Amino acid sequence: MHSAYEPVSCALHSALELAAMQRRPMRLHMADGTWQAGIILDVWTAQGREWLRLRRPDGDVEIDLTHIQQVQENTAP
Repeated sequence: MHSAYEPVSCALHSALELAAMQRRPMRLHMADGTWQAGIILDVWTAQGREWLRLRRPDGDVEIDLTHIQQVQENTAP
């Protein structure tokens, strides 16, 4: 049985869109406990889900927003 898709909160979506517009380095705390760091390039909807493109030093990745638990500005040098 599949669970119904639940979009992320408006607050999280807005924070991600703002970070994309400002091209600030961010850290994303993922649902699996890991962290992803990079610059958010874009936030969009496709295939009935919300996504973002994160530019990391090792290449760009696409992330389903429902896998993100927390967003922080990355102030590390």
